[in-house]
Amino acid sequence: MIEHSKKPEYISVGELSVGFSEHSLAPTHELEGSEYTFYYEEGKITRLTFIDSEQVKWVIAVGGSEQSYVSFYNAVSPRPHWYFIDFIIEGGDEAKQSVSILLNLRSNIALVITGILPGAAEMQIPIIQRAKEALPLSSVTCSFEHASIDAPFTALTPRCEETTELIGKRIEFVYSSKDVYEHIYLNEKMYTWHCINGSEKGLCDTDRCFYYKLDDEFYLFVWMEKVIPTLGIVLEDLKAMRSYGKIYGYESHDAGTTANFPVGSYAKEKQS
Repeated sequence: MIEHSKKPEYISVGELSVGFSEHSLAPTHELEGSEYTFYYEEGKITRLTFIDSEQVKWVIAVGGSEQSYVSFYNAVSPRPHWYFIDFIIEGGDEAKQSVSILLNLRSNIALVITGILPGAAEMQIPIIQRAKEALPLSSVTCSFEHASIDAPFTALTPRCEETTELIGKRIEFVYSSKDVYEHIYLNEKMYTWHCINGSEKGLCDTDRCFYYKLDDEFYLFVWMEKVIPTLGIVLEDLKAMRSYGKIYGYESHDAGTTANFPVGSYAKEKQS
């Protein structure tokens, strides 16, 4: 009889972050001192001001009132005219929010991705109950909003469009000298991740995901994990065979302090 004594160990996002940014892209300073107004497709207006190399001001105008936040941010430029900006906002009784902005200064458009982690009570809802009540299996929530930069959004404003071009691909990502994962893109809504080497070696799961095409062989890939509430957002450049982005979740297995850290990888497409 074979005895399987070792239990699967799903580590926290805080534990995962150790060394995971080894191949992340160096921050860009091209945006310092600049300011952009975003006109959303649904009518909302926000303003993004890069105060310096560390802090950004994010102002949200809705219904005649404004909410203002100042946060530390990370910004990278993986291709000319493309920027990935990431920061966390919180204030008052609102849940802490992850804000990731895909900014294209050639087309003057943005895609704003807002992620919210579940509270303690929601984290305790069993998956079987979520399935029974037709709830998403991941307790992480995520929204995608299209915006025009410094001009009202119109029917002619270009958008980052969803795509099926990654479906069927199997890609290996080397995040550090020890952390190696592969992604298998199954269909329009789901993908499978598998840790080949690193802290989660041998673990795998299938989770909700989203795909957007940004340019030739350049994609936005977003996923939400259900076992450990996690939001991952990366830009996959299959011409350079690199990825850049961030991972967001709780430091520990309990709701509390969050971890939000940049990631980057070298990629290799594998035969499915």
